[in-house]
Amino acid sequence: MLQRDCRVPLQEVAEVLRVPKSTVHYRIRKLEQDGIVEGYHAKVNASRLGFDYLAVVLVRAKYGPRYHEKLGRRLAKISGVSAVYYVLGDIDFIVLIRAKDRDDYMHKLTQMSSMADIERTSTQIVAKVMKEDARVDLP
Repeated sequence: MLQRDCRVPLQEVAEVLRVPKSTVHYRIRKLEQDGIVEGYHAKVNASRLGFDYLAVVLVRAKYGPRYHEKLGRRLAKISGVSAVYYVLGDIDFIVLIRAKDRDDYMHKLTQMSSMADIERTSTQIVAKVMKEDARVDLP
């Protein structure tokens, strides 16, 4: 319920679950303390704000001690980067970037490509978003 609408009143959650409101409060607090619920966010439509240029960048890095942690943190700091995934296989990272247009994207890619730890990149431009949902699908 919180993933669908984090503004839902505790009383409403309690009624649906048929438990006291205090129980709902306690359980939510426990989920927060255990790091299962990490925050509450508004879902912003990036396209409506002009950030409708979406790119998936595959990054091959130069191997070295703890390279994935160091480079991953640096990639995550680039403005417009919404996700950085360290992966196993022929590439090292998958980076999702939102930009206003091709020039804005190229500026971000230049920032990325100028990092000494990056060997090469390959970019896929998203033509149309078919589904985009960060919520966890729970049974």
